[in-house]
Amino acid sequence: MKTITARSTAAAVAVALLLASRLLSAPPAAPTPEERIAWFRHDKFGMFIHLGPYSALAGEWRGKQIPVGTEAEWIMQRFNIPVGEYREMARSFNPQKFNAAEWVALAKSTGMKYVILTTKHHDGFAMYHSHVSQYNIYDWSPFHRDPLEELAEECRKAGLRLGVYYSHREDWDHPDGYGNNWDYDRDRKQFSRYLEEKSKPQVREILSGYGPISVIWFDRGMDTPEHAAEFVDLVRKLQPQCLINGRVGNYGQDLMGDYQNLGDNGMPPGGLDEYWETPQTLNGTWGYSKFDQEWKTPAFVIQRLVEIVSKGGNYLLNIGPPGDGSLPEASVAVLHAVGDWMQKNSDSIYGTSACPIEPIWGGCTVKNDRLYLHVFHWPADGVLRVSGLASEVRAVYPLLAPDRRLTTRRDHGVTLFDLPRGPHDENDTVFVLETAGPPRVEPPVITQGSDIPFELDYMTAQTSGRAAKRFNRDGKFHISKWMGPEDTASWRLLVSQTGSYKVKVRYAAPTAWQGASFRVSIGDQSLKAKVAATGEWFVYKTFELGDIHIDKAGQYTLTIHPETESNHYLMYLQSVSLEPPIIMVE
Repeated sequence: MKTITARSTAAAVAVALLLASRLLSAPPAAPTPEERIAWFRHDKFGMFIHLGPYSALAGEWRGKQIPVGTEAEWIMQRFNIPVGEYREMARSFNPQKFNAAEWVALAKSTGMKYVILTTKHHDGFAMYHSHVSQYNIYDWSPFHRDPLEELAEECRKAGLRLGVYYSHREDWDHPDGYGNNWDYDRDRKQFSRYLEEKSKPQVREILSGYGPISVIWFDRGMDTPEHAAEFVDLVRKLQPQCLINGRVGNYGQDLMGDYQNLGDNGMPPGGLDEYWETPQTLNGTWGYSKFDQEWKTPAFVIQRLVEIVSKGGNYLLNIGPPGDGSLPEASVAVLHAVGDWMQKNSDSIYGTSACPIEPIWGGCTVKNDRLYLHVFHWPADGVLRVSGLASEVRAVYPLLAPDRRLTTRRDHGVTLFDLPRGPHDENDTVFVLETAGPPRVEPPVITQGSDIPFELDYMTAQTSGRAAKRFNRDGKFHISKWMGPEDTASWRLLVSQTGSYKVKVRYAAPTAWQGASFRVSIGDQSLKAKVAATGEWFVYKTFELGDIHIDKAGQYTLTIHPETESNHYLMYLQSVSLEPPIIMVE
């Protein structure tokens, strides 16, 4: 039997303390992509703030007006304002009414969960106390305050997440930045010098000096994937938990960020399998314009939020304050009304996912075994019809009156229930439909006209494995990410005309993907083909694969997938078409 001495006990304690200190001092493991984006998937709704020297110009320069509907923050480039003159104007930029606490309170009361401030727009002026360049709001203007520091503090107090916008490629002030070819000779620019002197150092100081940054919102893409990767690596090194938006890389190449941005004010016609965000203005411009008074209504904002969340995205809503930094009254009025709706109905937004049905009366979100039915357009007969739902319905009730259960019935595969006499909310009345388990829907069946080809695109596809419905600013909507036989896209067809069908596939593929084999199958027939290069990235071409003969009318499933496992994507698929046989009329 061993004798335990004081010395051995002390040694064991010392070893334990040493191991504990090492564990405590070890850097935390980098989050997985799923862990990094989890909060973003849950929160759904954020505020964008465009504030800079352009705000003080209010859409006008020396009697020339930026047209309504055109971006007022681009005024320097639109009118080719010389750098010296723009800098002199920025000397007097003084948003003394900027109150970070008021901005954060407005965002929070509206139901927004994160705030993104423009720390440098394309004009090159830094909206924080930069030590990289004196051309910043603290050193250059009479303001002598740091809006980013103040906003970071108020977000921490309120429990909101802080994000930053940074134009990493475009800079009209720096002689080597993109965009200013009226002051600087395009042929003499050294873009890498701008990246090393200003762009990367400013991103570094933003991510190092203001505490946790939840998302960095780059803009205008980047000239090469290598340069974009340098920014991605920089963010990952300094703040591994920080999300990177899709505009970090070139718009005509594959996604390099954590989520994809649609075009400004954009909306997909159908859902996507990859997470995305729509940035939108409250009027027609991002920066302030005294000429633009075309404000969106509370109903528009509420319904657009629901539509975006119904399709699986986030809504980033912009406010462009005037040059004094105050809250625009028209914007505040709209957001207060949206906030009133969110206070009552936010359960139908936060933590939900895309809706598997396509309602004609409004929108639909999903959480566990609940469908939240958002009714924008009240049916004239007072009956709400939910098509395509295959799950058993356990209960239906208004979100704001859960004890008031509504009677449901089924008619030819459609779930129906009688609505109350009128809407609870004129903008959007929400009903909860509980199902037995997660809601299931029947995939859409594509029907056929007498002489019209089947056109099969991403909207009606069913994806499995790694195959995903995606978006790219240049490539638009497509299916990609498939790398092996289990990654498929399929469509259900109701064929009414027998005969031989020509099968055509429209896709884009860079040279490196050339030669990969894939198969298109329908019924017990299939066609095998090899991918042809179409040019760089999103250059789409149509290829005829051959004929498939269908000798019996009825329902079929068409599937396309890679033949073998690969270390790259198969293609960017835009559509598959089946051209029916020509009917000879005597």
